[in-house]
Amino acid sequence: MLGKLIKNEIKHSARYTMAIYGAAFAAMAVTGISLLMDSGWLGAISCGVLYVVGFAAVVVTLVSVIKNFYDTLYSRQGYLTLTLPVKGSSLLLSKIIVSFIWIVASMIVMGLTLFMIFIYGKERSGGTLESMWEIVSVSGILDMLPSKLAIVKFLVVVVILVVATILTYVGYVFFTVTLANTRLLQSHPKFYGGVIFFGIMTIVNAVGNKLTEVLPLTINVSSENVYFSFTQMGYESDVLFSYGIGGTLFSGIVAIGLLFATGYIIENKVNIK
Repeated sequence: MLGKLIKNEIKHSARYTMAIYGAAFAAMAVTGISLLMDSGWLGAISCGVLYVVGFAAVVVTLVSVIKNFYDTLYSRQGYLTLTLPVKGSSLLLSKIIVSFIWIVASMIVMGLTLFMIFIYGKERSGGTLESMWEIVSVSGILDMLPSKLAIVKFLVVVVILVVATILTYVGYVFFTVTLANTRLLQSHPKFYGGVIFFGIMTIVNAVGNKLTEVLPLTINVSSENVYFSFTQMGYESDVLFSYGIGGTLFSGIVAIGLLFATGYIIENKVNIK
């Protein structure tokens, strides 16, 4: 049943995102054509469009997550959704998974547009990957990079932090929309939703910053390894890069708690207008 819910959720939410993704890929195609035709004006226009569309893909996706969640649960469609012979927790889980998929997809699209702009700039300037590699090698930048194992470990941590960040956004949004559509607050759901959302962010960020000061948890990247420490960022002498992750982890834990609270409200306190 969960698989069917995810499939239907993707079909329904795709209408909000596929148009902007299609525009991004069309702009990338035009940029490629401009390179083949050696058309400077066409390439300049397409790169401008790529820059705008790339970031718009992320913004549109984040907004569509909110709209799709509201439309399918708290608008007229909610009458049909909540009468399905499935648990509210299953509905919520399908929406979490699909929202996560779309947000990751939007980040990939944005990355591809920025990479295409980089390729265009490199080709127009007459540079090559080989020449750029030589410059990097001669300048000694390669000697400053961590080992391959350290880079792999760092990338794994980055992926975990990205997942935690996305989960935090989804948790905040779903809880806010759900709580704002209970009987007590649904007279002005947008106003109360905004107050709840920014209130949660303010409180969690304040507590997270305080925890970071009291009990700092930092990921450090040295030339040979990636490791965690309970010290302020950059304290160790051999560290090439450090990042405090205490606030991110705390926000993720809060988001998980809010998602459980969201599931409870959907099953017991939801009120459809």
